[in-house]
Amino acid sequence: MEISDHKLKCKNGDFSVSYEDSPNCSGPFTNELPDTIVVHYTAGSSLSSSVNWLTNPQAKASAHLVIGKSGEIVQLVPFNIKAWHAGRSNWKGRQGLNHYSIGIELDNAGMLEKRADGFYTCFGKRIDNSQVVLAPHKNGKEEKAWEAFTEKQIEAVEKICLIMRKKYPITEIVGHDDIAPKRKTDPGPAFPLNSLRDKVLMGRADNDGEDDIQDTTVSAGLVSADYLNIRSEPDGQSPLVSDPLPKGTRLKIKEEKSGWLRVNVILEGWVSKNWVNKV
Repeated sequence: MEISDHKLKCKNGDFSVSYEDSPNCSGPFTNELPDTIVVHYTAGSSLSSSVNWLTNPQAKASAHLVIGKSGEIVQLVPFNIKAWHAGRSNWKGRQGLNHYSIGIELDNAGMLEKRADGFYTCFGKRIDNSQVVLAPHKNGKEEKAWEAFTEKQIEAVEKICLIMRKKYPITEIVGHDDIAPKRKTDPGPAFPLNSLRDKVLMGRADNDGEDDIQDTTVSAGLVSADYLNIRSEPDGQSPLVSDPLPKGTRLKIKEEKSGWLRVNVILEGWVSKNWVNKV
């Protein structure tokens, strides 16, 4: 990926980028901006429906990018122009994050409703249990159901943020629920925001977003226990390699051995397979 003339370009064909101009935008950013990336979910029924809405003048809303479940990317606003994605917001003493930030929307239903026969979106679509994350929101205590983000979406966001940090003075990556905690819940606990921050801002990425490193992932999983210990070796006596993983944490499963799974989150270690739902 690269950014040319404030538009995202894909060089290697691993992701597709298309462009749909949104009228819902303001003037250019001032000097030394944008310096923040805000991650959202669309709460819509599809990529196309969200793009259609965010390019409709009646919406009075937009974002710079919308990312579909297969990793397809639609750019609505050039990166040097202010999009309307943050609304009433503040972060570290600054009001109105539209003036400072890039908005990235992910095609995702967000919070789900639990019914007798499963989990449903606000627009009535049933979501398979394998694509449901059960976790409390960081701004609340009650466990709720959320649609899982796809691996392709997460990969796309990571690469985009890495490239954007090279082009612009990005120092913050936040969720809409960080900058408007009383109004918004997106991207919610199903999105690995802390991992994204670590990789992009703390230099803990495997690469710079351009070079491909062989991925040995066998499958993916979600932590089903309230908290799950992650250990250095596949036995219950080995030292812990981090704090316990909370319920709903999304894992990359690398290997299975004697009732244990070698997984990758930010750290790598071994967890009991009894408490992981493969997806």
